[in-house]
Amino acid sequence: MYKVFLYSLVFSILAFIVWGSFFEIEIKIALSLIMLTFLPAISKRLYSWDATIRKIKAALYASLFLTGFALLLSIGSIIKGQHIDFASLWFTLFLFLIFLLGSVVYGVPVSSFSDLATARVTRYRFALAFIVHLGFGLISYLFLGPLMYFAMIVAVVFFLFDEFLRKQTSKHRETKMAT
Repeated sequence: MYKVFLYSLVFSILAFIVWGSFFEIEIKIALSLIMLTFLPAISKRLYSWDATIRKIKAALYASLFLTGFALLLSIGSIIKGQHIDFASLWFTLFLFLIFLLGSVVYGVPVSSFSDLATARVTRYRFALAFIVHLGFGLISYLFLGPLMYFAMIVAVVFFLFDEFLRKQTSKHRETKMAT
């Protein structure tokens, strides 16, 4: 009973903060859906410890990969003989933080939902999971507007890293069980 009271109190406070804020309605809806994934009945089905750690690693790797690409563009201008632009380096760090925040807050619950939705699919699981990731990347248009294209790129890279890590862990489990 104590846990139910505690969860309902925390959920009510978070809902009040989200819905009482000055955000646009699209952001309120997205944050509310993300909040719902942390309810105990839902989180038991969505989040296992190993899968969540794998998804956080995928979010970190995807953010580092995309930031590294942006950093290469900045370094390219330095190599061409121009001066060091510290503003672009700070912007690259800012991009990393934005990519990481978006991947953890939005990408991990979406990817967990994708795993749940494709758990029983064997033949076309990769394609279906890819469509789910792209679909939620497209939904980000509601609160990102034209920046949705960056969200789509992050969603694809996040998906690819998550699938690569999934394959590695499944191979590791098969090797471990064989011995």
